[in-house]
Amino acid sequence: MFHLSGDSVDMKDEMIQRGISALKDCLGADNASALLRSAELRVGEAAAFNFPLPVDYTGLERRLRIGFPNGFPSESLSLQVEPSPWLVWPHAMPSGLCLHGFREKPVTGSPEKIVQDSLSRFASIVSFSLENADPARRETEFQNEISTYWLWQLKRSARNLILLGEPESGSVLYVVSDPRYTGHTGLNPVWVSSDKNAIRQHFRRATGRSVVIRSPHEAGFFVKLTSFPGIKVPEPHAFLEWLAPHISEESLAAMSEWSEKSGALLSRWVVMALPGGDGAARFTVNLCTRKKETDRTHFYGLRSSRRQSGLKKEGPPASILSSCVNIIDRGAFFSRDRSNTAKTLENSHVVFVGVGSLGSAVSIQLARAGLGRLTLIDPDRLESPNLGRHMLGAEDLGKFKSQAMRHRLLQDLPVLDVTALDTYIEWVISQKPDIFEDVDLIIITTADWESESALWEKKASGAKWGLIQAWSEPHTLVGHALIAPEGRFDARYLFSDRGDFRHRFTDWPDGGVVPLPACSESFIPGGSAGMNGVATMVTQAAIRYLTTVRDVTQWHSSVYRPDEAGVLGGRYTGPVLPEGVVQSVFERNWPKPGQNA
Repeated sequence: MFHLSGDSVDMKDEMIQRGISALKDCLGADNASALLRSAELRVGEAAAFNFPLPVDYTGLERRLRIGFPNGFPSESLSLQVEPSPWLVWPHAMPSGLCLHGFREKPVTGSPEKIVQDSLSRFASIVSFSLENADPARRETEFQNEISTYWLWQLKRSARNLILLGEPESGSVLYVVSDPRYTGHTGLNPVWVSSDKNAIRQHFRRATGRSVVIRSPHEAGFFVKLTSFPGIKVPEPHAFLEWLAPHISEESLAAMSEWSEKSGALLSRWVVMALPGGDGAARFTVNLCTRKKETDRTHFYGLRSSRRQSGLKKEGPPASILSSCVNIIDRGAFFSRDRSNTAKTLENSHVVFVGVGSLGSAVSIQLARAGLGRLTLIDPDRLESPNLGRHMLGAEDLGKFKSQAMRHRLLQDLPVLDVTALDTYIEWVISQKPDIFEDVDLIIITTADWESESALWEKKASGAKWGLIQAWSEPHTLVGHALIAPEGRFDARYLFSDRGDFRHRFTDWPDGGVVPLPACSESFIPGGSAGMNGVATMVTQAAIRYLTTVRDVTQWHSSVYRPDEAGVLGGRYTGPVLPEGVVQSVFERNWPKPGQNA
């Protein structure tokens, strides 16, 4: 058994007494003397008090119960309002008051500081609910956190919904259980969409198989709310009545018809878009004909004939659960980008020539930045030595890099338009020139001079697309990107006849290239961390090109810890970094013929 020493007990008592003194100071000596009363202790408390509160907007006089836990100040002060103002006051929970916002931690420190902070936060909550408080301000507080209030009242459904695109208006949603989860466990995720074709495309993307969509279950409904319903969730039978005043007449008529037709299903879902325009919250409820979910919840198939037979129409739902919904939608994916970069990149088309260690990283970064259309060109297959610094993994060994990257990108971001060609850029130029008709930018990262020269030859003839040639020097301490805007530009004078850059920043024995025991096979050494740093530079250069007007050539170079070149057996000869700087990016125009960098 653990025993506190006398000193520990004294220290604990001292902390409690300091907290009580701080409480009286915050309330004021007169109020504390006249109104503060000791309260019956509860388990785990060292001291407790009651303090009367002014009459609130409901006409009820409540009291504040203040509890000092045994572990105070390590444990937070307990503040409870009695009778409970749950669903009456903003920020009131079933078990107490929400003093802290999302991911906001309680204040720590001295007893005085904790008491002052707790009471200050409480006073802010009370201000919304006093007799003379502004009703509109109180209602706004409720609406700002309305989905949280609903969640507190509802049990969570075991099923997760994947919404394949968001409808423009109120509409029926087709529901199909994820076929990758076998068995009727009731836990199967479901795909929902107002478009049968979207389900077919997602099915193919997820499983690699094509299906014929006939008549999947109409087990869902999407509706946009024109105003906020009450924070109190209704009884199941009154759900539609509760929602009706807050949706359009057209949506109400369609939803009433859907509710009547789908009443025989064991589970139905209503996805509600809350008021607030683009980026507004979504809340989903699961309407069940049973009071509890069972392990025999219906499996939703691709044809209506698969519906369970013998089910009588149940009429109103027996229970309401909350359901988690995720949206496969471009707007949802990029909703946290407030710079408009994603919206600008949405209509851009970039061709990636080479999706090796550098090209694969740049393609993923640009896709996650909001790029809408990608064409991947690479004749190589993924091999095991590639895995240490490539974006693909072991499951893709032996596959064409371009095809595997296409699959990876669509798995991560299904809203992309991605084309893959497992061939050389020279063949594409001669056999498929139409690919370049609507291209905004080409990024070549092959480190293959024949391919690079072929593109610069096209660029020199006045190609309308921009071009970025990017590569890393050995050990990825240095990376470069040459950027040419639309029009006639040719960077071949910056390279030797063999494709060696004339302005490299490092020198290495044998050029730093590691030969392999195969005909003309070699590789440039470097790790994943360094390559990702170079990729970030290239990505940022591409974004700037695609989102701003550029009419001059640019040469970008990234440098990271150049002093390590000597440790690795080479020599750094590039720009000197300021003292204390270990990483930098340089931007300038192309060197002129015969000019030193």
